[in-house]
Amino acid sequence: MKQTPTFVLLSLLGFLAGCEQQSPVAQDAAKPATTPPAVATTIAAKAAARKALFGDLHVHSSWSLDGYIFGNSNDPRAAYRFAQGEAVPLADGASNRQLKVPLDFAAVTDHAETLGYYQRCMVDQGGEAYADENCVMLRARDLRLYFQGFRNLAMNPPQHLGEICESNAACREAAKSPWSQLQAIADEFYRPGEFTTFKAYEYTGNLPKGGMLHRNVIFATDKVPDEAMSAFDLASARELWQWLDRECIVDCDVITIPHNSNLAWGYSFGNKNVDGSDWTVSDQKLRQRYDRLAEIYQAKGNSECQTGIGTNDEFCDFELLLRPCEGADDVSCMRETSFVRNALKMGLQLNKQLGLNPYQYGIIASTDTHNGTPGDTAEVGYQGHQAGEITVEKRLTGGHRVKEGRGAVNYNPGGLVGAWAQENTREALFAAFKRRETFGTSGNRISIRLFAGWDYPANLAAAVDAIDTAYNEGVPMGATLAVNGQRSAPGLLVWAAQDPAAQPLQRLQIIKGWMDTSGELREYTYDVACADGMAVDEETHRCPDNGAGVDLSNCSTTGESGASQLATVWRDPEFDPKQSAFYYARVLENPSCRWSTYDVLASDGAIAPAYPVPEVIQERAWSSPIWLQPAGVPSP
Repeated sequence: MKQTPTFVLLSLLGFLAGCEQQSPVAQDAAKPATTPPAVATTIAAKAAARKALFGDLHVHSSWSLDGYIFGNSNDPRAAYRFAQGEAVPLADGASNRQLKVPLDFAAVTDHAETLGYYQRCMVDQGGEAYADENCVMLRARDLRLYFQGFRNLAMNPPQHLGEICESNAACREAAKSPWSQLQAIADEFYRPGEFTTFKAYEYTGNLPKGGMLHRNVIFATDKVPDEAMSAFDLASARELWQWLDRECIVDCDVITIPHNSNLAWGYSFGNKNVDGSDWTVSDQKLRQRYDRLAEIYQAKGNSECQTGIGTNDEFCDFELLLRPCEGADDVSCMRETSFVRNALKMGLQLNKQLGLNPYQYGIIASTDTHNGTPGDTAEVGYQGHQAGEITVEKRLTGGHRVKEGRGAVNYNPGGLVGAWAQENTREALFAAFKRRETFGTSGNRISIRLFAGWDYPANLAAAVDAIDTAYNEGVPMGATLAVNGQRSAPGLLVWAAQDPAAQPLQRLQIIKGWMDTSGELREYTYDVACADGMAVDEETHRCPDNGAGVDLSNCSTTGESGASQLATVWRDPEFDPKQSAFYYARVLENPSCRWSTYDVLASDGAIAPAYPVPEVIQERAWSSPIWLQPAGVPSP
């Protein structure tokens, strides 16, 4: 089937209308055929008014002690002030950071595991623990505590630091006060319609050799449990979900967001839990209920995919940290089960086996800042992942952690969450999270949208009512499109717009994952729209090189190519109505300098990176997927 992309710049009136207005809750699947036309039109009109809001759902303040010990003095209030556009200091006291454009929403997600330590070591001056050697070292920011004592927290299960807590129950009790304060501070900075905060924390389950099984826990409303339960009491995601199922009831709603699957030694999406037990059907049902979103990108790297590990997609080699694993017992390495794209494929297989898809993830990105600076994602002027990386030398030559494939120079400024919501409120944003109408960016404010429908016209991208039609006759990203006897491929309406302060767009892509009729999992990456009026090559499915480049002597861009917007209606040339499949969109900017290249230039070439890192990158954004459900396949 020959593809003729509809390539549109600046004249996408329907899309622009959808970006600039506001709107409500969408459904997870196609609207029933019984919906009266007038009602359907009203629903679509409201949905079309959703706008792209940008935020950060992974933020550590000085109450996260792995941030404090490296010099972070920005408490949760300072973090929210920064997100709203105020300047805050960094560790050296001389450097201030300020966003050029404030965020629309944020959540401070301090580690639950150290909230009790914060209370006992930093607040309770009359308590017995305040004079404990570990508390004294912590207040003095003595890094020996991090390199020696903090290893206890990296164990599974974690062990308490010295005598800060005489029992786990004592630490749990001490943690209640800062958890209550975190909630009050989130309410203090919530400005419905202007700036949204969420009551949240990070559950930080760890593995040997720095492995991470972490999840951010985001609550919808004021109704939250009395405790922010940690890995001291909940051994794995299984216990976390079970606890939430017991405690988050009666007007309490919550999602859990796994992050850094690239650093979880394959456990994030593996077929066994960290204790070696198999995931049960009950476990997978809880995962499906709570893990609505996955963090595909953050300061510690890219968790989308890696070339040679389940894919041959050349664009997957972007901000990667570790090498592929060499055997079953190898750790500190990447496996197929380390990546979100592979999890999406495995979800198709599990859906056939279990009748449910536990890996039906929407996509987001965030920063994981430990400076208390949410949304600080600019490559130019990047100040490090931790406050301890505040100098050019520390950033380029390692920082606090220097080991194979991992160190300050391998990290990046982090990404942003995008959500299509009717208004900037907790209710509207959380509804977008739940229905997975979200996207992630590598840091720039690129917007991206994806829809699927059986009867989309080929010229829909240019129509003034494109968004109304897209919602009314199909489904948005995050949803499932049922295959009920259709023989021809659905139309995928995909659109992206550049960050006005960043590079133009180079190419728009669709990533397809599917399970063929033999049960084999497969994938393919298609370029579907190219900048500068160029056509996709029919054989390679790639855009021609548009000539955009970078002058590495000063990081200026070369060439005048690129697009402010890209859009098309695309149909899969290999569509098979019997195959379970998903599609998500990815858009790439023209090349630009990586932060480390700016640092090398700032040192006049005197300081070189400790590890080989790219000089040039292509910033990007990822949409959430749309799933195709063939007749006879259980509903996800």
